[in-house]
Amino acid sequence: SAASDVYKRQYQRRVRALVFLLISIFAIYSIQAYCSGSPKTYNGLPCASTTRYWDGQEGACGCGSNNSPFSWQWQQYTGAGSPPIFGSGTWCGSGCGRCYQLTPTGYSPTGGRACVNCNPITIMVTNLCPQNGNEQWCRNSGVNQYGYGAHFDLMDHDMNGLISALGWNNPEVTFREVGCGGGGSPSSSEFSQCQCKSAQNATVTIIKS
Repeated sequence: SAASDVYKRQYQRRVRALVFLLISIFAIYSIQAYCSGSPKTYNGLPCASTTRYWDGQEGACGCGSNNSPFSWQWQQYTGAGSPPIFGSGTWCGSGCGRCYQLTPTGYSPTGGRACVNCNPITIMVTNLCPQNGNEQWCRNSGVNQYGYGAHFDLMDHDMNGLISALGWNNPEVTFREVGCGGGGSPSSSEFSQCQCKSAQNATVTIIKS
């Protein structure tokens, strides 16, 4: 009947309006940045931006041979730290061999879905992300373009490795220093193969506020 058709159309409009409202709420929630301040922090932990890279080089902590990285560098979680994480200089910084637990907040400063697998991982610093050529992300001091005082450029074999498998899209993370060998990170004994193995016992200062 005509009345039944009108009711159906009204019902369909209500359903579409509800779906649109839910999608809008989800979109607003999904792009919310949890880290705030300068430098950014969340729940008392410092925040960092992340990217991924692959250059096939041993890196600034000397973890490789014939200028190629040891295989454990891409078979486990490793990365290049910005200067505040890596330490001073461009070789054997005090951050070499240190491990950090990275926990995505669910936000990506570059837009889009931050991560498919948003569980925390532990990475070892085996390289430097220098400011020169990476001004957007890796600043010598202060904050980067997105307001973070630290940055981790994560090794991703052939740009289709462990980080890609996580579905990470430059997620914002909180970070804290932890022991090596857990959370998918290499062990300290593996780092002892690196030329900069003595750097692991040095002191590094992390910007927290």
